[in-house]
Amino acid sequence: MPDPAYPTPEAAEAAFYAAFEARSLDAMMAVWGRDDSIACIHPLAAPLNGHAAVAAGWHSMFLAAGQFRVQVEVAHEMREADQVIRIVREYLIIGQETEPRPPILATNVYRKETGGWRMMLHHASPLQVGGTPPARTPPVVLH
Repeated sequence: MPDPAYPTPEAAEAAFYAAFEARSLDAMMAVWGRDDSIACIHPLAAPLNGHAAVAAGWHSMFLAAGQFRVQVEVAHEMREADQVIRIVREYLIIGQETEPRPPILATNVYRKETGGWRMMLHHASPLQVGGTPPARTPPVVLH
């Protein structure tokens, strides 16, 4: 089977989330960059670096997951000629539930390679809903 070509970062992202919902390891890994510099961080987990670790992480997740759907909302985007960073909110709808779970904040990094765009990094983290926001360090006054 030839490598799929993703003509835009959005096409790669759509394929990523379709593979995620389908729990297809082959489709998932087809989206990722071809060199071993890829990395993935699942919510509250350690970083997975390189193809073998990223594939093993998705394999474990797919074995443990039941049926779900993912709704994605772009929160921020940074574009350069050969790299795009998209910060998204992921809303998971599990099984027969009708309402999405609290959002997961994810950073998806895509790089333009020969033959199209590929994912280089997916970093997902639970988004704190309600409660007290994290404390911020006051700005340093320089004068």
